Amino acid sequence: MKFFKDENEANMTPVIEGARCKVLVYSVFFTLVILPILVGLYVWYFYDILFAIGAVLFLYIVSSIIGSKLRISSLPFKLREKSLSSLEIARWYVHQHFCY
Repeated sequence: MKFFKDENEANMTPVIEGARCKVLVYSVFFTLVILPILVGLYVWYFYDILFAIGAVLFLYIVSSIIGSKLRISSLPFKLREKSLSSLEIARWYVHQHFCY
């Protein structure tokens, strides 16, 4: 069973197998990245553009805090200083906590 894409320690991203695990990865990614934009569009449609801009900025701050907490709780110590995308952080989180 293969756990990582590369065996190189500098580029370790876990391989997610199974439909349930992939759905979890993309739902965490969707919540971190896409949901603030959708909420901003909803607020813009029903209220005002200034409220929408404020909501998007606030939700991006909240999602970055949540992403950093997921990063700290799921990444190995050697990879914490490496720059990772939100999708890679979601893969590590699901790999560590749900799909062993």
